[in-house]
Amino acid sequence: MGKIFLAADGSDHSRRALTKAIQLAKASDASIDIVHVVSAKESKEAALNSTGKIDLEAKRKRMMQPLFDTIEAEGIAYEYVELRGEPDVELVKYANRDPFEYVVVGSRGLNTFQEFVLGSVSHKLAKRAQAPVIIVK
Repeated sequence: MGKIFLAADGSDHSRRALTKAIQLAKASDASIDIVHVVSAKESKEAALNSTGKIDLEAKRKRMMQPLFDTIEAEGIAYEYVELRGEPDVELVKYANRDPFEYVVVGSRGLNTFQEFVLGSVSHKLAKRAQAPVIIVK
């Protein structure tokens, strides 16, 4: 059984990317790794607006829960992976760590500043991931 890599941040684009990942998983009898990177900026902002570590984890889980609910309803096996660091760097490292059938990512995420100024995460995955990359609008 193969694996599909899904980069997810809870945005509408990552939800649409999940739909494509589910289609691919069904067609190839694959499982899905849902990978979310908690950046330093996200951690700092969340910490300022929370009451502690448990609150932060609960907020992230609420953000990702619609993805989990959707994939569970489809009966697809999945693993949730949470990484720490810069999203583009960590996602590329993880995408190249295991042999994935596909890397699926939304065309935009929650961080519009990074997309326009530093180059999008999806673009960096497309350039550097070893598996075929599908960018979903």
